[in-house]
Amino acid sequence: MLSSRRLLSSPGCHFVSQEAIVVPSIADAGRIRAFLGDAQYSLDRLLQTLGMAKLPSPRGRNTAMLLELTSEPVPSNLLFRWFYMGMPVELAAANGVIPDWFLEQARSCRLLLPEGKQLLPNAMLIPLADQWIAADTAARFEASEPDFVLWPNPTTQLLLRMTVRHPSRATLDLGTGTGVQAIKAAAHSERVVATDLNPRAITFAKFNARLNGADQIDFRVGDAFAPVGEEKFDLIVSNPPFFIAPSNQFLFCNNPMDLDQLCRKIAKEAACHLHDGGYFQMLCEWAEIDGEPWRERLSEWFEGTGCDAWVMKCQSRKPHQYASDRIAEAHGSSDSVPELFREYMAYYRARKVEAIHDGMVVMRKRPGKNWLVTEENDRTPDKPFGDLIVSRFETQDFLNAHSTAAEMLDVRPKLSPNAQLEQTLRQGEEGWETASLSLRLMRGFPVTIAVQPLVADFLAQCNGNRPLRELVHSMVESLGVPPEQVESECIGIVRKMMAQGLVSPG
Repeated sequence: MLSSRRLLSSPGCHFVSQEAIVVPSIADAGRIRAFLGDAQYSLDRLLQTLGMAKLPSPRGRNTAMLLELTSEPVPSNLLFRWFYMGMPVELAAANGVIPDWFLEQARSCRLLLPEGKQLLPNAMLIPLADQWIAADTAARFEASEPDFVLWPNPTTQLLLRMTVRHPSRATLDLGTGTGVQAIKAAAHSERVVATDLNPRAITFAKFNARLNGADQIDFRVGDAFAPVGEEKFDLIVSNPPFFIAPSNQFLFCNNPMDLDQLCRKIAKEAACHLHDGGYFQMLCEWAEIDGEPWRERLSEWFEGTGCDAWVMKCQSRKPHQYASDRIAEAHGSSDSVPELFREYMAYYRARKVEAIHDGMVVMRKRPGKNWLVTEENDRTPDKPFGDLIVSRFETQDFLNAHSTAAEMLDVRPKLSPNAQLEQTLRQGEEGWETASLSLRLMRGFPVTIAVQPLVADFLAQCNGNRPLRELVHSMVESLGVPPEQVESECIGIVRKMMAQGLVSPG
């Protein structure tokens, strides 16, 4: 029976260890994994305990509150204090709450290090939806250790959601970090290769693969595509160190190449490592230069690659906003901030940077004339959307194959069942009158398009049963306008709505 004593922890942890964790045996990893499940060290349980919609930042200044919320002496609370908050815990407080064999295993793997009467965390251990992921503690980040290995963050989650999950003969996780992407890919890939420039990251990734029962992953240390030689893959995913900054502080986010040239290099070289039909997916940032629109600048990345490309720009920041955000993330409010800000701004001015954008890049290897589509949307689906990306490519193929009016008129357009027409009313002289009509896609990429009443009525007739030529003919009869004008406008509407996912070919 558990004691009613409160768990004992010191008010803060500034312990910075240089020791790497040790990969356990398959049997020991299975036992640890089972214990974490039995102890309910899970995302859902922690959110319930904390009363939060998402876990707080490990670097947040909310220690007192979190200690209070996790004061009940149960395994999940103690594990959270060790492996999320990075707090030392008195050995006496752990006895009777955590099994002795787990404490011994945690010391053997160097997840915990003994220090007097305390056990100190040597790693974070983050519960995700279906994984437990070890990474460096926040203390190593605060100490600015260059080989610091970051825990799963929002970009990790975004890349997981956007990845195409089709069966793959071979998948490459380029810049694997903690191995999250590689572990997930192992479920739908015959073979997975994961690379990273940081040997410490590879150690964590091997530990995480073993802990999560993904022992078939081939981990390799090296820069970019060097570790894979001339190997080719059906899927390549990458969350590279894409920060656009003059400093080279951390391996996980900084790189020595100018501006966005590392991401350009990866995109160019990825094409050489794809099988026909294979996908390359990357999160990245790119600079907009004075006199060079970002679409024009980015299009050069894909020239001569033999790949179709789809780019979604998500967020844009002016140089001063970007510099302020990045410096705050790494340095907080330290005395060095003003000098760093001046250094960042001098770097951007010298290169005539007007804005820095972030987003998603997806390429597909395909023979023939290739295409590039760029979109803008600052919101992404909160559910996996790899299939939506594949659908985007298929739709663009369809539109390219039906480039003439005659080809489009044979199409049977079908409005998405997830499309919703929204009407905004305002007070008029004789009562309510329509202020606006908007067609909104309720699932998938958040899309809202203003439409006129006639367009809304036309789209309502797009049920997949009638070819476009019949729909056009009906519009001509009802409106009494020249057929050529109606045909051109209807084709344009259907093509636009297809490109946005609001209409399918039926």
